[in-house]
Amino acid sequence: MSAFAVQVRKYRDQFSGMAAHVIQRATGLLLLGYLFLHVHTIRQLRDGPAAFNAALAEFHSPFFKLLEIALLGTVVLHALNGVRITLLDLSIGHDRQHRMFWGYAVGAGAIVFLAGAIPMFLNSVWKR
Repeated sequence: MSAFAVQVRKYRDQFSGMAAHVIQRATGLLLLGYLFLHVHTIRQLRDGPAAFNAALAEFHSPFFKLLEIALLGTVVLHALNGVRITLLDLSIGHDRQHRMFWGYAVGAGAIVFLAGAIPMFLNSVWKR
């Protein structure tokens, strides 16, 4: 086993809170960027239905459908990690922080993400 792998194993439990914090901030910034894009698109309604439909037409490409799937993952991870942070703020599960992050926020989040992402991919990107 390499020296790097030994160091990762040695400190992996200590930094789960920091990793969760960084992920929460990053997903928050990504959601903020999505919010600005959403408001910009909705703002096209003031120019009439034709301008709004033209703005929406840009989002029907497979690339934007993949970005919608990524948005789903971002929302799920941010929401479940937010629940974990709320539980920790209420002094629930301080001794299980590592398991709560990797098992609950990431593990359960992956299941919820796949339950939504697979139908989205099949119906919009792959178009069976």
